[in-house]
Amino acid sequence: MRRLPLAPPTIALLSLLLVGCGVETSSNTRSRPFPAEVDRLAEWLSGSFSSIEQAASDPEFLEISLGACRVWPSRTDGRWVYVEQAREDALDRPYRQRMYRIRIDDRGVLVSEVFMFPQGSEPAAGSWKDPASLDSVDPFLLVPREGCTVYLDSSDATSFDGGTEGKGCTSSLGGADHATSEVTVSADTISSWDRGFDADGVQVWGSTSGPYVFRRRD
Repeated sequence: MRRLPLAPPTIALLSLLLVGCGVETSSNTRSRPFPAEVDRLAEWLSGSFSSIEQAASDPEFLEISLGACRVWPSRTDGRWVYVEQAREDALDRPYRQRMYRIRIDDRGVLVSEVFMFPQGSEPAAGSWKDPASLDSVDPFLLVPREGCTVYLDSSDATSFDGGTEGKGCTSSLGGADHATSEVTVSADTISSWDRGFDADGVQVWGSTSGPYVFRRRD
């Protein structure tokens, strides 16, 4: 099987402009119940995970650490989760830091939306271990990754399955035109298959054999 350039995995969990698209101000963030599937997904995404076990049995995959925590519990525009990824041998230099917003959209679908930090304002490495340290992050300054929202099926009580839709999640990595993501989340495992394709639909980065599998280790 042809080997493509490996790119560090991402969970593309998450489009929408922050201003005027449902991100509420701090004066309107009284706590309220969320649908059970929203809270369950946020809980299952939080914690410490690693792909070490997979990497040991398949050299196509890197040893990656994934740490995540829930933040801003009083907000009413969704459950927010901070996610940080780094190579196991470089935990002090995370290569990806994101905020995910989990909610039910206007179609009644469970979604996970991705937001980036403005360049140069990323939290310190290891911030997922101290959720209170992220209270100073201003959600209005986050940058939405439009087209990269993951749409999830929550009909199975033991897992969430879904992915991005269409070709709207742009990517220039390795000459790509767009990226796709397929995700499965359970209580102890996060599987994420992220791939980049050129304008002709030819895969140019990402695993060719299947998803990264992160197993809970806390």
